[in-house]
Amino acid sequence: MKKTFSPRYRWGIFAICAFMYILSQFWRVSTAVIAGDLSRDLGISPEMLGLLGGAFFYSFALAQLPMGPLLDRLGPRILISLLGCIGAASVLLFALSGSVSLMILARTGIGIGMAAVLMGSYKIFTTWFSPHEFATLAGLMISIGSLGAICATTPLALLSETFGWRVSFIFMGAMTLLATGLIYLFVKDRPTHQTGMPSPDPPTLAGIFSGLRTVFGSSRFWRLAPLAFASYGTLIVVQGLWGGPYLMHTYGMSKTAAGSILFAIPVGVICGAPLWGRWSDKIRRRKLPILSVQIAMLLIFFSLILNPQLPRWGLVLQFWLLGLTYSSNTILYAQVKETFSLSIAGTALTALNFFVMLGAAVIQHVVGLIMSNWQPSITGVLPVAAFQWGFGFSAILLSLALVIYCSSRDTKHETASS
Repeated sequence: MKKTFSPRYRWGIFAICAFMYILSQFWRVSTAVIAGDLSRDLGISPEMLGLLGGAFFYSFALAQLPMGPLLDRLGPRILISLLGCIGAASVLLFALSGSVSLMILARTGIGIGMAAVLMGSYKIFTTWFSPHEFATLAGLMISIGSLGAICATTPLALLSETFGWRVSFIFMGAMTLLATGLIYLFVKDRPTHQTGMPSPDPPTLAGIFSGLRTVFGSSRFWRLAPLAFASYGTLIVVQGLWGGPYLMHTYGMSKTAAGSILFAIPVGVICGAPLWGRWSDKIRRRKLPILSVQIAMLLIFFSLILNPQLPRWGLVLQFWLLGLTYSSNTILYAQVKETFSLSIAGTALTALNFFVMLGAAVIQHVVGLIMSNWQPSITGVLPVAAFQWGFGFSAILLSLALVIYCSSRDTKHETASS
């Protein structure tokens, strides 16, 4: 006898997927607040801190390329659950590690573990919700997921100061395992009434490569990819790793105080994501909102480089505006989806996501290399110039990406032909 589900069951599925995505967002930026602890406990240099922060994003980015075919063949429930177990085990390895090499390996495993969460959730939503609800759900997921980034600021700082960063990570690893178990036990790939319907044939190897060739061979895609690479990478340099040390070293803040300032970035993202998406939908254009707001983000980032020694309220506003303006970057997913035919829209989306995550990995790593040219003081404090040069490199990349994006073609609420 087939089990039937109430209409409310789908919202339970959404809640479980959102819980898992909150944890994914937490692990992306979890090293910013504890960067000072890692440097002190293990003697990690800025160069290795950059590599450590980027390891998550390197593995996450590389996993995006086969993600579409794997989701089609295994199903999102199985794939998210399988990778989630890898992620939870990697968190435990990170918490127990006594060397940088093991920590890098663990961060790589965490990145792989979280790689299917968002795209897998989107695939689940396509069967449980109507197409008219999808855009709303996608935006809601991004906003809710930002709670994970919030948890990686002041809450993580307080937790680590009370129990230590290792115990804190073990606790969050247990939460990751719990979410993984909920996905496996309660989430279904499709409603029962759809189980008798024929499933689409898994993509052939030839079809996969054909879609990849179409996307990566398109000049229109290469006008969007650099901005995807540079925008998130620039934000994550501050939010994910160097924002905490910057505030502690240049403003003399405690870990908890720095975490409370970083808290403003995800709050800005929560405020901005639906705002810019609504503006884009209202004017039926993508390019204008992206370009204008991303230029504003660049200006905010330049104010960070100038290090004007703002009062606390000024820092909160500065970091909030950084998150607010960055969030217009999410419209790029709509633009790339509308640039290609529906038959390869999934390939185009995961290809863009590949560059989003690759940018976070590479830029964090390179900024660490740049900052390693300055020696910390006896107390472990880096000079302001180290942060200014590191952040300046990020700003140059974002500026170049915006210049390239200017030549992109706008899209409307219609599917472009390939």
